[in-house]
Formats: sequence, structure tokens, C-alpha cells
Amino acid sequence: MTETTKHFYEGARGDRMAYHALGPADGYPVILIHGLFSNAHVNWIKYGHAGKLAAKGRYVIMPDLRAHGDSARSYDPADYTADILADDTLGLVTQLGLRPAAFSLGGYSLGARTTARMLARGAKPAKAMLAGMGLDGLLDLADRAAFFRRDRKSTRLNS
Repeated sequence: MTETTKHFYEGARGDRMAYHALGPADGYPVILIHGLFSNAHVNWIKYGHAGKLAAKGRYVIMPDLRAHGDSARSYDPADYTADILADDTLGLVTQLGLRPAAFSLGGYSLGARTTARMLARGAKPAKAMLAGMGLDGLLDLADRAAFFRRDRKSTRLNS
């Protein structure tokens, strides 16, 4: 299963937010949240993770976080409150009518942070998954920061 559908919902500040879905709409809902500088397609669709879940009858819901993918972006720092990503995705849960314990929720990297904030703010999935780059990625922050600075600089130069 590789045919995704794109949908839109209203984010926490009324912005137009996107999510991609794969699998049977009547299947068990699984929300997967991507990492920083990524989107639903790169983290979940491109490498087949969503397809494997959909093949097992899951309805895989993959939002593009604010300022990522097909979702709204702003250049005003006031639009990026501490919990805006969690609030946007909690809004998706509400707008989809997902009942407590009737869906699963997971995220990678920034998506894991967003998932944790959603749990702290009242999300009640049946299961939650937090994934990341492992201990090396957390301990070697200087090299990771340098990588992102180089990548951002080369992106600006090539634009």
C-alpha cells in the first residue's frame, strides 16, 4: 500500500495544517509524527514504515508539523509558542474524533518530543512510542549542531 491521501485541518492558531493518510479509513488509527527538518513523506512513507502498518489494516495518519511539509509556516516567532506543535496535533486528534484509548501515537526525534508534550497535555492513546537517534545523538550535540548549521548555510547559498 503506497497510495496516500492528503487532508487539511485547522491548527491551534487557525492555520491550515496538512496530514497524510494511508490504509483503510475504518482501520485502527495510528498517528505518526515526523522529526525536525523532515515531513510525513520522508520519515514515514518513503522508507515503507507507514506501508507496513497499513498492510496490517492500520489507518496511518501522518501530520506535517507546523513549518514542515505542506503545513502552514510563519516567520513570526510569536507563532511558535512552546507547545504549539503539541497543540496543533491535539487539534487533529479532536477534529478526527479519535476517542481516548482508541488510537496509537508515536513520533521520531522532534515528533517524539511532540508526542511527549501531547501526553503531558492530556492525550490518551492506547499506546505511545517515542523514538530518536539514540544515546550518541543526544551526547554528541556539538557535531550535530555543526551539521545543521552547515546544511542550513548551504541551503541558503543554493536557493
